[in-house]
Amino acid sequence: MKLSQRLPIATQLAWLFALFAWLVFGICGAALLFFLSKSLQHERQHAQRTKLEVVMQMLERTRAGGRVSDQWLGIEEHLNTLHHTDRSTYYWVFCQERQGKACSTGNDTMRTVALAATQARGWQSLRFDVAGVQPMGSESGEYLQVLGHAVRGLPAGDQVLVLVGTDGARARATLSDFAWLVAVVVVCGGLATALLGWVLARWALRPLRKLSDAARTLGPDRLTQRLDLPPKPTELFPLVQSFNAALDRMEAAFRQLETFNANVAHELRSPLATLIGATQVALLHPRSVDALQEVLSDNLEDLERLAAVVRDMLFLARADHGERADAIELLDVRVLAEETAEFFESLLAESGTKLDLHGHASLQGNTGLLQRALSNLLMNAMQYAQTGTPIQITMGIEHGQCELAVLNQGQPIDEATRARMFDRFYRADGVRTQGSGHVGLGLAIVRAVAQMHGGSVFADSEQGVNRIGMRLPLTQVGS
Repeated sequence: MKLSQRLPIATQLAWLFALFAWLVFGICGAALLFFLSKSLQHERQHAQRTKLEVVMQMLERTRAGGRVSDQWLGIEEHLNTLHHTDRSTYYWVFCQERQGKACSTGNDTMRTVALAATQARGWQSLRFDVAGVQPMGSESGEYLQVLGHAVRGLPAGDQVLVLVGTDGARARATLSDFAWLVAVVVVCGGLATALLGWVLARWALRPLRKLSDAARTLGPDRLTQRLDLPPKPTELFPLVQSFNAALDRMEAAFRQLETFNANVAHELRSPLATLIGATQVALLHPRSVDALQEVLSDNLEDLERLAAVVRDMLFLARADHGERADAIELLDVRVLAEETAEFFESLLAESGTKLDLHGHASLQGNTGLLQRALSNLLMNAMQYAQTGTPIQITMGIEHGQCELAVLNQGQPIDEATRARMFDRFYRADGVRTQGSGHVGLGLAIVRAVAQMHGGSVFADSEQGVNRIGMRLPLTQVGS
């Protein structure tokens, strides 16, 4: 099982909040660190230019007394004074007389002289900036940012180069402290966000916990109890409605199961009581062989009836578990109806009922199951048809399905009865007669056969004509 599947939703949300917070805070901290570095670098350059201007102004004042080389002691004193005020800044003024050889000025000269000036401190050149800013690095990791300027407009033979170097240790320390601060803020901010997210998630999930507590109170003794719709959040409305709908279906199934069990007990209790009573009476006194054979014959009828009920119940159980019809073949529904009608010729003749067949249709199905369903429809029609009125079997293709129905004239069937007439052990007259041979499973078997073929059942009652039948697909999946 994955870790995310074992953690509560609030904990998962808290960690997600922490991850997003660390990501956002980390990006913001890196951006702030970058802009701080650029800002410090800009400030150092600005400060260097200001200090370079101070040195240049000092040299301008010195030039009033003659050549720069002649004022060297005064210049060195001024530079020492400037260095003592800010020990992170170093100053160099280089003066070289011509003495028969040319002295060039510019970046190349500045780089050469800067290297020579810092050689005693172990400084090394990192890169050469054409803008005049030359960073110098040492083996210890320190670096010196140097800014130079060649003084122009001096008399011939008086070449002067001014360098101002700033130690970057203070800036590096500032950036390092800020980086640690950003790291602490990112970590603490993520943890604080996780804690706050966990608290908020727990608070937001309170309605769900209440629903869970209410669901735990449900039981077989509270079938009518349902979950109340929470006032908020509205996102839980579909969940509660679906759950209550599932409870409705479960209650209906439970009620149906209770009724089914009661009906089964009734159907089995009566024949068993009859068998036990008849057997006890037969054993009370000595009886002749003929008398005992008569008792056994009566008991056999009841046993066969019980066996039929059990077989029908097992068949319905298989249908409820989704069993599909097998031994599928192409059938002529007209021929199927004629063969089924032959079994009822004697009963129809005895009752004086005429049977008519109308229509033609063909489909793929199981011959035995469809004959059984049609036989039950005919038995139902014969039981409730008015005396002397004909019974009709109609068949045809409607909306891409085969419609097979049995019609009879009789008492109109109300809507409530039509809704339940395909249930197990349901009888429209509400009476079970021991000798009738009908236990209320006939139409339930019709529905089971239709479902095993992927079809459905229907019942109509109009103008004194009752029409009950099946709608079946013309072809079966996988056939």
